Amino acid sequence: MVQRNEIVGFLNKYLKIDDVEDKYLVNGLLFEGKDAVSKIAFAVDSSLDTISAARAEGADMLVVHHGFLSKVSLFPIVRHLKKMVKVLVESDVSLYGAHIPLDVHPEVGNNIELCRMFDVKVKGTFSHGFWGEFRKEIDMDAFVDDIDGRLNTKCNVFDFGKKKIKTVAFVSGGAQYDILPAMLSDLDCLVTGECSHTTYLIAKDAGMNMISAGHYATETLGVRALSRIVKKKFKVETVFIDKPTGL
Repeated sequence: MVQRNEIVGFLNKYLKIDDVEDKYLVNGLLFEGKDAVSKIAFAVDSSLDTISAARAEGADMLVVHHGFLSKVSLFPIVRHLKKMVKVLVESDVSLYGAHIPLDVHPEVGNNIELCRMFDVKVKGTFSHGFWGEFRKEIDMDAFVDDIDGRLNTKCNVFDFGKKKIKTVAFVSGGAQYDILPAMLSDLDCLVTGECSHTTYLIAKDAGMNMISAGHYATETLGVRALSRIVKKKFKVETVFIDKPTGL
């Protein structure tokens, strides 16, 4: 077994929890469970389903991308939050969250993993992700099919730009409004998780390509990659809890 605080200390340092700005969610240890850890569950969300599944798996700790403590608005511990906290208390499972720090991480982040998956040479950072180039121009339709297959998703596609693309930015999750910076940066395509009525109109008017591959689907990669690092370093058992929303 490994001490919880040792794991937390490693994660805080490795993910640069104190250095990366996050306007949305609280990061780090969100709920303190048992001192000793032998099994860690990893998941995208800190929902009642994932917390209950972590307990069922016999995990001592749950590491998620989306923690349940918001910086945007305070919410009383009632209804669903009460149920979540109740499960954490009863099971004594620690909860750790890494939101933007796991998006921007250059080794195990969601977006660097997307770049690797689609063989994109990284040229720089972009918003909470990265931008880069394919080895050669690729067909936009073929790229969409590749994303659907590799991420087991169904993309929403705004294909108002070039039919053959070379440059692309990956910004996982709800980064649809990065379409304007992508356009102004002369990128051929933005790949993110979500889309909206407004961004459809922007893409159409601007002649820009945007692929929305699903918030969940674009953010499973970081926690999976992080789980491999933690498993290797601490020799603990790990499990990925897959609870897709289809969104």
